[in-house]
Amino acid sequence: MKTVTPRAQSELSRIRQVRVGLTIAAAAFVLWWIIEFATYGGRTSGFDAFDLLLILIAVAIGALLYQAWQARCPQCANRFFVNRGLPLGFHLSTQCPFCGARLSDFEERLR
Repeated sequence: MKTVTPRAQSELSRIRQVRVGLTIAAAAFVLWWIIEFATYGGRTSGFDAFDLLLILIAVAIGALLYQAWQARCPQCANRFFVNRGLPLGFHLSTQCPFCGARLSDFEERLR
């Protein structure tokens, strides 16, 4: 069994944090959209404090997408979330599109 290097552990940690962060940010955006739609009725002013929250959510999603673009697979050192074969060129799966390594494979090595 191979041991996982500290660099590989930091990459695995980054991959997990990005996946969780993007999931939370996407849920926050959906919740913002539902609340904005429900409370919009009759509003005439253009910008309010709640719209500022959308800007903060967009900045968080942008920062997380940048971190995802920088994250590398611990096994093959290719970008983990980038997959040019997909329409968006990006995925959130637990498997590297280049070497097929799964995050669960590395977790077993850490134990």
